[in-house]
Amino acid sequence: MTGGAQPAGRSGPDAAPAQHRGAPRPEPLEASPSSALYRGRPLRVLHGVYEIAGQGMLLARALREAGCDARCLSYKVDWDGRGGDIVVDLDRRRGEALKGAAMFTAFLRWAAFFDVFHFHFGTTILPRQWDVPLLRRLGKKIAFHFHGCDVRDRAHMLRAHRFSTCTECDPFCRPRRQRWLLEQAARYGDRVFFSTLDLAESVPGAVPLPLAVDTGRCAEAGTRLALPEPGRRDGVRGPVVIGHAPTNRLIKGTCFVVAAVERLRREFPLVELRMMERRPWAGVPEFLAGCDIVVDQLLMGWYGVLAIEGMATGRAVVLRLRDDLRGARPEPPVVNADPATLEEALRALIQDPARRSALGAAGAAFARQHHDTQVVGRQLLHIYMGLLGARAGAEA
Repeated sequence: MTGGAQPAGRSGPDAAPAQHRGAPRPEPLEASPSSALYRGRPLRVLHGVYEIAGQGMLLARALREAGCDARCLSYKVDWDGRGGDIVVDLDRRRGEALKGAAMFTAFLRWAAFFDVFHFHFGTTILPRQWDVPLLRRLGKKIAFHFHGCDVRDRAHMLRAHRFSTCTECDPFCRPRRQRWLLEQAARYGDRVFFSTLDLAESVPGAVPLPLAVDTGRCAEAGTRLALPEPGRRDGVRGPVVIGHAPTNRLIKGTCFVVAAVERLRREFPLVELRMMERRPWAGVPEFLAGCDIVVDQLLMGWYGVLAIEGMATGRAVVLRLRDDLRGARPEPPVVNADPATLEEALRALIQDPARRSALGAAGAAFARQHHDTQVVGRQLLHIYMGLLGARAGAEA
């Protein structure tokens, strides 16, 4: 395929998804369609093949908005409904031979077309990353993007930190595979990313890429579903809803959240803990909008997608920030608490609706400025152009 031809065989419409029409986007996108030109046509980028926290599909959408021909390939649509715009559902193929054939077909279809391959969570198009050296021989640029237990060094985290995602976790990480993934990334990766700052010590030489969130979608829900009588919501005169949405209870420290809220209910009878587990991702903004306070990661030491979505929705967020990471990046306007201090942090917020409102407003601005899909997409486009030796906007 040459020029501006579109890849064949997409699942779903060829057109990029319509932009959400809720709250305004952040400042106008500096990147225009001409900024994404490479060899006289839009830069072609493939994300895949495992969808983790929606990052592949959101980054691909952000790059399309910036003028790239960007797609996200998924080998399954997970229980939360998140998946790419190109779906090759391996679960529908019976037997390893048919699954392998589907993967090889995908590789043959897309390998020559795309300029940049951005792989998430240690997965690539072919089994055992057989495709990676082949893509390098074809002159493609390769990015590896790690997100958590794919590379997190559990032994180190337990040894070095009082709290971490590994503190309570029933381990399912595989150290031997993690070491192999890091070796592959060092050997073949043109750029290696990680998504949250607690991963830095597990991925030497990698760089952080901010998590991407559709902040407009969250802000629209927060405005449309504004909480009634906010000044009376103090747990006694009116309700206070504390939201928590764990994908893995052991990693997020859910047991500490449950225990703290149970104790607080003796003082504040109208406090409610509302949980969201294994429900479609599409319903997250509405869930968050129904909360006064959102409690996210208590062990990790940094913030993840749910915290950003909570801030973008305009709700007060509670999580743990590691002391050694504070100041490494713009610090989010959240309440910092660990398992030992959570109860007191929640007590203060329950009693102070005005502070919750101020935190919500500051958090929404922070999420738009640092994590909106357009903001992160613009950063990623410039990184890709640097890897290709092309100046953004030049027809390299």
